[in-house]
Amino acid sequence: MNRLPGPRDSLSDSAHATLRAAIIDCQIAPGQAVSEAELSARFAFGLAAVRAAVMRLTASGWIAPDGRRGSVILPVSAAHLADLSVSRQCLEPALIHHAPPSDLGAELRLRAAVHHAATLQGPGRQAPLHQERDLMGLIALAVAAPRIRAWLIDTWELCLRADRHLEQSFGLSRDALPLPALAVAVADGDAPAATALLEAMRHDFDLRASRALARSAVPLSPAPAPAPPPRRGAAPSTDHRSGTTPGPRSTKGDPA
Repeated sequence: MNRLPGPRDSLSDSAHATLRAAIIDCQIAPGQAVSEAELSARFAFGLAAVRAAVMRLTASGWIAPDGRRGSVILPVSAAHLADLSVSRQCLEPALIHHAPPSDLGAELRLRAAVHHAATLQGPGRQAPLHQERDLMGLIALAVAAPRIRAWLIDTWELCLRADRHLEQSFGLSRDALPLPALAVAVADGDAPAATALLEAMRHDFDLRASRALARSAVPLSPAPAPAPPPRRGAAPSTDHRSGTTPGPRSTKGDPA
């Protein structure tokens, strides 16, 4: 799920991986309205490949359809941040139920050493986002149940996106995640060490979210732009049950 597009991937797989990476990196901002035509032109994929990728991202909750405007990227809101925190508490314990197979353990130790070397260039230095995603995906392979593993990867990657958004919007940067230590603890089947690292990572994420909410008098991600006014002579749509004009459609997560 975390691989970059490769030559053997189908165009729709490549488009999905590219759009997902752009959303995580906030190149496509939370709450932004996008159309398939815009994404096709920006990322140089055909409309069919982009349409298939958007459908997959919509099915997993990363994008929501929004009528005539196309789609809206999942915003970063107070409800979304709380959901991520609770999801981590539910999913992360699955990492420590069993020691991983020996070949996965060896790969985790090797990749942990490589990742650790990438963060030695200065105190608090973060590895590139794609390296964090790759190591998180490898750590998640220790979860035997495929559906729980997929949910955990989704949750971790949405947390990476939230961190990137909080840094861009509020200057709330973070130190490097202790992923090498977590990878080694999981590889060794060291449940107490893995549990302590996971709890520390959750605590730090919750603290950054709380600081952002304390500074924010508005939703954490921009509200979608209002729909264009009706054409001259066209009657506005109304809710026949109340006689009022309906408000904009909501997306996953309430505003902060």
